[in-house]
Amino acid sequence: MRGARVPRSQGVFAWILVAALLHAGPGQAWAESASEAPVTWKQVGADARYLLTRPAHLDRKGWARVTWTLGIGASLYAVRREVRDAAERNRGADLDRLLQSARKTSLAAVPALALGFALAGSARDSAFDHETSVLVLESLAFSYALGEAGRFVVASRRPEKGEAIDTFSGDGHSVSGDVAAASSLIAPIADRHLKIRDGDGRGRRFWKRLATFGLYGAAGLVAAQRIEADRHWLPDVYFGYLDGLCVGRMLVDSRRGGRGWRDRDGDQPGAGPRVELTPVPAGIVIRWGR
Repeated sequence: MRGARVPRSQGVFAWILVAALLHAGPGQAWAESASEAPVTWKQVGADARYLLTRPAHLDRKGWARVTWTLGIGASLYAVRREVRDAAERNRGADLDRLLQSARKTSLAAVPALALGFALAGSARDSAFDHETSVLVLESLAFSYALGEAGRFVVASRRPEKGEAIDTFSGDGHSVSGDVAAASSLIAPIADRHLKIRDGDGRGRRFWKRLATFGLYGAAGLVAAQRIEADRHWLPDVYFGYLDGLCVGRMLVDSRRGGRGWRDRDGDQPGAGPRVELTPVPAGIVIRWGR
């Protein structure tokens, strides 16, 4: 089953996502403007400092969110066996091929879209697009680094290797690297190119929402594949998703002078809907709302 050949249709999801991005992104005045921060190594260092020092600047509400988020992740350890058993019962060759195809496509999309934004920036002389390309790569790199730290602190084994959990030990798998890579793509694109604006027509709003759903959905499919393939427990994919998503959001915030823009943007009539993915014992719940 593991060596099953991936069908030629594996690229369909990728083409739908790319088409949505092409329809949603180009042609907006704000996307043609200069970059939000200099595209330099110095700015990359500033982004890294922002990531490392962000916990020191959290207010009570911020720490409450962190506590709840980590608490949800910790609670998933209580049901990880049940989720694994359910995945084992529902495993099949067709599902295996579908999810493996989605995983490969989603992971390939990260460097492909980084290259695409770089080429688009050169073709359109857009510093904004060049900056998006850099942010995609930054988000991937910093997510990997943070995930490595998490895997060292909580070193859980792969399900096929056993249920032991060590602390401060090498060769851990408590943060799924594949899920982190897939979710690292979300914020640099969704927060910069897919926000609903007041001047957007019905067609553009549709493509933006479809592309945003595609980004979140791709990360969800990768998470499902890692569980279905018996490579990760449910908490592993949850923390992998948080790793990539949160790192990407903080990088966007770093280049906009902090997260104050999110509160301001959220109060605007044209602000887009918020998408939340919540792992539950039976799968993943996707919620849309403001």
